[in-house]
Amino acid sequence: MSNPVIVYGSKFLAEMLYYDSLKHPDFNIVAFAADEAYVDKTGYYLGLPMVVMETLTERYPPSAYDMIVLTTSFHDMRNREGMYTKVKALGYTLRNYISPSSIVSPVIEMGDNNLIFEQVFLGHRGRMGSCNIIRQQVYIGHEFTLGNNNVITSGCTIGGECRIENNCYIGLNATILNKITVSEESLVGAGSVVIRNTEPFSRNVGNPSRVLSYHKEGLKVNL
Repeated sequence: MSNPVIVYGSKFLAEMLYYDSLKHPDFNIVAFAADEAYVDKTGYYLGLPMVVMETLTERYPPSAYDMIVLTTSFHDMRNREGMYTKVKALGYTLRNYISPSSIVSPVIEMGDNNLIFEQVFLGHRGRMGSCNIIRQQVYIGHEFTLGNNNVITSGCTIGGECRIENNCYIGLNATILNKITVSEESLVGAGSVVIRNTEPFSRNVGNPSRVLSYHKEGLKVNL
């Protein structure tokens, strides 16, 4: 059996992960962690200890516990890597979570700290980096490439041989056709249909999708 797990980050995702993990044979969540400003005064969340990050290693040493880091919003896409690096520097092993109800090809290459929710299909010979969140009922076709720190929200369909680079956010029920590249820090709006490669730092909406704006100097957009 693997080490028990501490969850750090989004309470919203942490709650969904916690309840799904109750069906997982080897993913035992024993506590939640947060920066001090976000710790509930009761010191508990979902009946488990909620620990301030600054005291985490004292109570839950990295030799005996693993972690998973969760971030969800397109607004914090540039913070995802920082949170991940912070936990790695403390010495924790960062775990992947794959829901028992998902279908994941056994020959997929995967980094660490990936969260794959219920009823996801990941196609044959895909490759995935680290810190990706794939929400419920997502289909990703064969031989896909997924970089780091991406969020793919519920109901998306992504064709075979697609490439999604780093720090991208794919909105609800978006469709991306085969062999498309979604470039660095692209945002794809809910329901959009992507039929051509996106540009880095672009916001893409519509069917077919078009560039609505750019955000290289910082995210000041809403989807």
